[in-house]
Amino acid sequence: MKFSRYLVWNFVKMFLIVIIGAILVFVMIDFVGNIKTWLARDMKDVGDYYLCYLPYMLYLITPVALFISVLASVGNMARHLEMSAMQSSGQSPLKTLLPIFFIGLFVSIGSYEMSELWLPDANHKRLEIMETNAQKRKNPRIKEKDNFTFIDSERVSWFFKSYSGRNKIGRDVVLLLRENGHMSERYDLKVVRWIENDSLAYWQFERGFHRVFQKDGSVTVNPITRMKMLDVSTRPDDLINERQVSDEMDSKMVKKRIEVLKRSGEDTRVMETALHFKRSAHWMNLIVLLMGAALCHRYTRSGGLSQKFGVGLLLVFSYYILERIGLKMGENGALTPFLGAWISHFLYAGVASVMLYRSFRL
Repeated sequence: MKFSRYLVWNFVKMFLIVIIGAILVFVMIDFVGNIKTWLARDMKDVGDYYLCYLPYMLYLITPVALFISVLASVGNMARHLEMSAMQSSGQSPLKTLLPIFFIGLFVSIGSYEMSELWLPDANHKRLEIMETNAQKRKNPRIKEKDNFTFIDSERVSWFFKSYSGRNKIGRDVVLLLRENGHMSERYDLKVVRWIENDSLAYWQFERGFHRVFQKDGSVTVNPITRMKMLDVSTRPDDLINERQVSDEMDSKMVKKRIEVLKRSGEDTRVMETALHFKRSAHWMNLIVLLMGAALCHRYTRSGGLSQKFGVGLLLVFSYYILERIGLKMGENGALTPFLGAWISHFLYAGVASVMLYRSFRL
């Protein structure tokens, strides 16, 4: 029990040191890269930006930090024969390392919870802060659309000459309503405005005509000066979502976006791959930890800690590369979205299992 506490403390201490150091380096590099931008901004914007960036930094850094921590703590103990002493007392390597594996599992679950609860809002605010400066040219965020169609359902179809996501106003709009596959109503409108108050949210139609198609073939035309439209389920976020990339959304938001894209007949592979990736990405923490433990828990004369560190980094960065390749293949249709998001984790989970099995048997 005392050895387990000693092992865990060494690992956690090293993990915190690596995380803090990596975050400081990350912030310094990013700050220097955006120095021209920050010179023209208030310090409050700079502080808010990096505060919002912190969860994403943790999300990116944690797998490498876990690998370095297990290699430095457990590897150092193995070099001083502390791990060998535990094994010679009759305790198996698996039981000795079990507390470290539980920490890896806990970190993976915590990473998922963070990506669902904090990361979307933090990323959204971070990207909004950077939108008004030079970064806007590199990564423009869509706020207005022209000449587009939106199919809300089999019953409701919209045609917009222009729509602004900033003030939620559409101009020169046609709305078609169907019943049982047949056209029942048509609205031709100069302005469509989204109105939202404490008790009600609705589209306000201004300056146009309302046509009703009767079953006998006749058409009734009624002028519109201003009216409330409560009979459609379309919302402004369906037309232009304020959160435009999956990093700004939790799983529920991504699912909703997929449904909207499917209704309007758009390609959903990118969002479907992102949804599966939100469920798969966090297992990288545990898998990398297992590979690191397999490399360093046993003392060997043939290969030093530096050699194991080099081999481990090669495995970790190849893992990152394969993960990105899988995601691109899922988005492009070369793989299914599920396989594109999970294939790297399946492969490296197998690699980690083989490495652990061989190291425990030796």
